[in-house]
Amino acid sequence: MKKIFSIGFNISLAVAIASCEYNYEEETVDGGVNNCDIAVSYTDFIRPLIDNNCMPCHNGDGNEPFAPDLRTFNGVKGIAELVKEVTLNRRMPKDGSLTNEQIASIGCWVDQGALNN
Repeated sequence: MKKIFSIGFNISLAVAIASCEYNYEEETVDGGVNNCDIAVSYTDFIRPLIDNNCMPCHNGDGNEPFAPDLRTFNGVKGIAELVKEVTLNRRMPKDGSLTNEQIASIGCWVDQGALNN
C-alpha cells in the first residue's frame, strides 16, 4: 500500500511541476505579464527608439569610450542580448528615458530573434 501511495504521489508531483513549467509567463519591468504575442518591428519600433535615445553616445564617432556603434542594424543585432539586458536593468539609456512598455518591447524583439523587420 505504501508503494502505491508513493508512486501516486510522485506522479502527481511530476505532473504539477511539468504544468508549472509550461505555464511560465515572463514578468515585465512594471510587474505585469508579457507574452510577446505581437511581433516587434525593428524598422517601426526599435530603430526609432535607438535614434531618439542612444545616438548621442552610440553614434560611432569614438568620443564615448566603450560605446558600441548602433548606427546600423548589424551593429544592434550583434549586441541585441546586451541591449535587452542594459535597458531592462535601466543602465541604458543614461538618462533613463525609456518607458516600461518600450523596455518590454525591446526584450520581445530580442526574444523573437532580433529580426530586421
